[in-house]
Amino acid sequence: MSMKILSTLTLFLALTLFSPHSGFALDKGESLPEVRGTTLEGEPFDLSSFKDGPILLKIGTTWCDACRTQYQEISNLGGYLKENGIRFVEVFIQEKKKTVSKYFTKGKGLLPDAVVLDNGDIHKALNVYLIPRVILIDKNYRVYRDGSVLSEDELKQKLTAMLAEG
Repeated sequence: MSMKILSTLTLFLALTLFSPHSGFALDKGESLPEVRGTTLEGEPFDLSSFKDGPILLKIGTTWCDACRTQYQEISNLGGYLKENGIRFVEVFIQEKKKTVSKYFTKGKGLLPDAVVLDNGDIHKALNVYLIPRVILIDKNYRVYRDGSVLSEDELKQKLTAMLAEG
């Protein structure tokens, strides 16, 4: 087993078994903490610049199988996201620019509105313990849903419900 996988598994187990909190720190209706990082192009990124509409925020890595599957589920909804003005932001934790760039050149999927590299600030601000993490943010910049993997159908249902609630 690779050291990276073993470290991730150990961290997950320790936090799951000994933490009084769930792996998902944000409740529905809660304001989002600051989410700042660097784009793949090297520019500063602040999620609040997307406050003008709903946001689908995915946090993960390039090496996580579940993260890649979730990316594909989101990609399948590319037309739906565009039609409904939902911005897609993908955050990569502890990844190098070259690795993330390669991830998008290999894949056949939706190019996010922003690809963000996290230097640890987003990880800390959002209390990230489990990946992939999918956070739906409504047009009022409030958390609608914070959790793990969603199928394409489940994701579309949650997004549709979020949009209907205004």
